[in-house]
Amino acid sequence: MKSSETAHTVQSTAEPVSFLLSKVGLTVLAIFLLLAAWNGQVVIVILLGLGLSVALLARAWSRFSLSGVSCERMLSEDHVFPGEMVELKLRLINRKLLPLPWVQVRHTVPDHMVSENGVAEETSPNLRTLDHTAALFWYSAVNWRHQLQCNRRGHYHLGTITVTSGDIFGLCPRSGVYPSQDAITVYPRIYPIEQLGLPSVNPIGETRAERRIFEDQTRTIGVREYTPHDSLRYIHWKASARHQALQVKVFEPTTTLKVALFLMVDSFAGNDPDDFEVGVSMAASMANYVIQGKNQAGLYANSRLPLWEETVNLAPAGSTVHLVHILEALARVTSQPSGSFDTYFSDLYSSLSWGTTCAFVLGEPPEYLESLLSRLKEGGFKSVVFQTGKRKRNDAGLAGAWHTIKRPEQFARDHRGGTA
Repeated sequence: MKSSETAHTVQSTAEPVSFLLSKVGLTVLAIFLLLAAWNGQVVIVILLGLGLSVALLARAWSRFSLSGVSCERMLSEDHVFPGEMVELKLRLINRKLLPLPWVQVRHTVPDHMVSENGVAEETSPNLRTLDHTAALFWYSAVNWRHQLQCNRRGHYHLGTITVTSGDIFGLCPRSGVYPSQDAITVYPRIYPIEQLGLPSVNPIGETRAERRIFEDQTRTIGVREYTPHDSLRYIHWKASARHQALQVKVFEPTTTLKVALFLMVDSFAGNDPDDFEVGVSMAASMANYVIQGKNQAGLYANSRLPLWEETVNLAPAGSTVHLVHILEALARVTSQPSGSFDTYFSDLYSSLSWGTTCAFVLGEPPEYLESLLSRLKEGGFKSVVFQTGKRKRNDAGLAGAWHTIKRPEQFARDHRGGTA
């Protein structure tokens, strides 16, 4: 179980329940006590003395109530898939001789993760506050447990923890706000490609052996004469001058398939929010399909990630660790684009290695899609489109394959009642 101990408070404040318990109030009581003693008012002196003693005891107890107190929030897992449960354990420890006659602990969690009734108070449309109360003896601890239901993709911060305690009379409560970096990352659900309406064989288009062999641009093994089908990018100018005829580079063949997945975030604007979630799951499922097939997958998205303050740019690779990085990025993407995908893609185009298959996940096809696919075809790249929206295909047959994605039955069950 992963824990985060918060032993130092960011802010510790005492809030007396009455003006008479404040410094000014205590000063006034002391002055009245002296005046009563000066005038020989025994009863008043006794009453004021008792009141002043109780007030001073309450303030002293309150002042040291949170000393030596620490709070640990432990999560059974901090990275999960939709449908999994996370156990949250809160442990409050009193490491001093002074007991805590009462203590209250409050902390926030995402609203949709809490299923218990009667223990949580809704503080905002997306957050819920969990309240706990207890009494702690010297050198003792108390634990609370909750089960968090993780159904929605996202990266969720659990927020700070507020611990309130004080004197036995409750006259001078003191609150400490404890920092916390705890977060739960919920990956997008990975579906078998058949459940997304894709063919179980060749979902990215024709992949027969003779078509699947690419050339590794980084390994040149010779030159040959230029043909009209060759890209101008690979002309060997020195060899052409030597032979007095155009020569192109010959690269070492490779059978590794490289797929660059492009999530066109701005193409989902105005669509059903569930279309975007299906698109994210589509990208995750395809990345998993490609990498599990011993090939390479990369991810690009024109979405600025919260906290990261950058777009998603993960070049194709084939390791399991790389797949985890892709899922992590997809857990954080939002439906808010960082800018136009057309501009975003133009900046990336020169970094694409030859032989890469460009797979576009989109909502509704934008007007510039045809020119974008035409540029890829002229550059020798293969392209495929995965669409979640309903607008008709507008690529003039330039894409190697065009698939309309359907919502799996499991998606409807996961997102019943709205999306994150």
